[in-house]
Amino acid sequence: MTQTPAGAPPRSIPLREALREFSATLKPSTNDYANYVEKFCNDVGPDRLTSDLTPAIVEQYGERNLRATDPNGQRRLDALKAWFKFLKTRNYTEKNLGTGLRLPKSNGRTAGAATRVVEAPIEMTAEGIEALKRELADLERRIPELVRAVETARSDGDLRENAPYHAAREALAFAENRRRQLEESLKRAVVADRSDLDEDVAAIGSGVTVTFLERNIQVTYQLVGPREANPAEKKISVESPVGRVLLGRRVGEEVEVEAPQGIMRYRIDAIIHDL
Repeated sequence: MTQTPAGAPPRSIPLREALREFSATLKPSTNDYANYVEKFCNDVGPDRLTSDLTPAIVEQYGERNLRATDPNGQRRLDALKAWFKFLKTRNYTEKNLGTGLRLPKSNGRTAGAATRVVEAPIEMTAEGIEALKRELADLERRIPELVRAVETARSDGDLRENAPYHAAREALAFAENRRRQLEESLKRAVVADRSDLDEDVAAIGSGVTVTFLERNIQVTYQLVGPREANPAEKKISVESPVGRVLLGRRVGEEVEVEAPQGIMRYRIDAIIHDL
């Protein structure tokens, strides 16, 4: 296999071209590696440049696709490790991005006895779900622009000393990571069901007006899921200290919240369901 002088800046070609080169190096006993690597390339984008790959992209792909219950899991892992070693050897990446890939532990289960893990739904307000959809749509519009910014910055000289290039790569990796987070959240998101609750009970989506008794200060919070909390807008998560004690409470009740500065006491003055 062709070696590159140590310290030479990475070269960059589309993943589809690198895959063709990788496939040409495979022996009959490892020909199937190309199929597993092709799945990786299709997942992250076959036209993406090799130098744009980041540890975060590889780690997220491994989390989504490497399963202890997969009968071909070890073979898939071996193929990916060989692929990332190839990219580093050909100087298409600055380092071997596959060193951290691992099969998750099976917890003692055999593949035949394994059960499918069903992730719990995420309760949110309808407005919160729509906000995530808008953020996702905005990211999907911006990512092609970030890809172009990386390509433009790459053309400006030595990649090792090219600060705009590295900044553009980090911005792209952050945006893609956030996009995946939003996609996972939206797959599980459901509008909180209040049909079985009394109208005077605080639930996700409710506005709750409380008085901080020690200072006689009144404030209105909205109880929301953790993914839509925004303290600046007085939207507090039902998993926060204050949100936990307010959830399920009624008008007139007094509650206590443990805080670093001591116990804080609140009186619930009103509950509003249609904000």
